[in-house]
Amino acid sequence: MTTVTTDRAARPSWQMLALLRMELLALRRNWTATALSVVTPLLIGLLLTSGYGGQTVPGVRRVVSVTALIMVFVVHHHLTTVYASRRQENVLKRMRVGLPSDRTILLGTASSTVLTFLAQTAVLALYAILVLDLPVPRHPLVILFALLLGAAVMAAFAAVLSAVTRSSEAAMLTTLPSMVIFLATPGALLPLGALPAPIERVLWFLPTGPFTEMLRVGWLAQTDEGRALGFWDSHLLALPSAGVLLVWLVIGAWLTRRFFRWEPRHV
Repeated sequence: MTTVTTDRAARPSWQMLALLRMELLALRRNWTATALSVVTPLLIGLLLTSGYGGQTVPGVRRVVSVTALIMVFVVHHHLTTVYASRRQENVLKRMRVGLPSDRTILLGTASSTVLTFLAQTAVLALYAILVLDLPVPRHPLVILFALLLGAAVMAAFAAVLSAVTRSSEAAMLTTLPSMVIFLATPGALLPLGALPAPIERVLWFLPTGPFTEMLRVGWLAQTDEGRALGFWDSHLLALPSAGVLLVWLVIGAWLTRRFFRWEPRHV
């Protein structure tokens, strides 16, 4: 019996599950964090989309932009505070001397935040379909892939920024520049066409540019110009966006490996 338990504990999947349960328990016990990272973003998202009932294209674009806003705030900002607080409390340091690898610790710590974001997105999508009478997404797999890739990019840069974040309270200051940059993409905080076309083409390469484009294509199965797309055309159109997100993920992973801090900061 002891051997079986030890074998399970040595598996990365079981270690990830244990870290997920630990983070969910910590979130449930911290009502302030629950309100700020779970309830408040979802309520704001529902309010920001409430005036777009029956407006198919504007409504979907609004839901997509709000999804990007929630992703940046919940995954990027909140996870930065989580990494910083776990480091300052020596939680990461203690876990590192155990069985889990560094990658398992980082992914496991991020798992509850990413799961929260996916649940919020599901609630927002159901609200859009059932209450706002927006169409059902045409290609949900494209949307799911975009959500997972976008969340992974935001989590990677959260780990990077946690290295210069001295405490969970300081995360608002350290993440403010990156949040502004991520949300500067047309289709996220700014509506499409709000900026000159050359500037929009450059800003599109920020992570939220391809992220929002994949969501729009997956939901509406049409280009931003209104041209209808078939099944394969929709997936082919999403490939360049997925490629850009993968490049950002590689960059974020490399920066995390290079700069992430495991020891508490004292200055």
